[in-house]
Amino acid sequence: MRSKGHDESEPLRADVERGACVLLLTPSIHSATDDACHDLLTPTGTTDENVLWVTYSRSPDTCIRDWLSRTDERPRNARIVSVGETTRSASAAVGDSGGPDPTNDVVEPLSNPGDLTGLGIRLSEILKEWDDSGTDTVACFDSLTALLQYADLQTVYKFLHVLTGRFDTADVTAHFHLDPEACDQQTVSTLTSLFDTVVEREDDEWVVRRR
Repeated sequence: MRSKGHDESEPLRADVERGACVLLLTPSIHSATDDACHDLLTPTGTTDENVLWVTYSRSPDTCIRDWLSRTDERPRNARIVSVGETTRSASAAVGDSGGPDPTNDVVEPLSNPGDLTGLGIRLSEILKEWDDSGTDTVACFDSLTALLQYADLQTVYKFLHVLTGRFDTADVTAHFHLDPEACDQQTVSTLTSLFDTVVEREDDEWVVRRR
């Protein structure tokens, strides 16, 4: 893979191609992880986008609050597929921000975290809804680390192979969180092979690798 060190003074999105599916290898709890996530969700530097969150580890409230802590405007449209015990309404985040009513923020609960067929169907339905929106779509999958607690590596690999293909067809700029410290090297290597772009934290800086 070709590697490129990232200048911390510039947004990470400057080193990531639009429409790419990115594997974000970073500790789950780290301020730099949160900054990178938001950076990759705003590839144009604006909020005029359809934003899709798939969250196993954060509540919808947290997704919206994190977004609003870094920008003054809400996404044009937002869908939060909240898996397992993270299901909560995102409406509470609005009162703190003073922003508009969350008429375009929709939480899609999925109670069974191991139901990858149901998750794939729901994501396909959301992308189809946005087909004619005339607006770019970005996505965050948080996280593969959590998903691997509910499905084996082979199942996750097959699911991601299909999902990244769907994102590519729909020209979605997407990133997937994976904590390399919580997985064995075989798991990291297997999942890395699915992505043309890998962003990794090394020696307190980001390194972007492309095939």
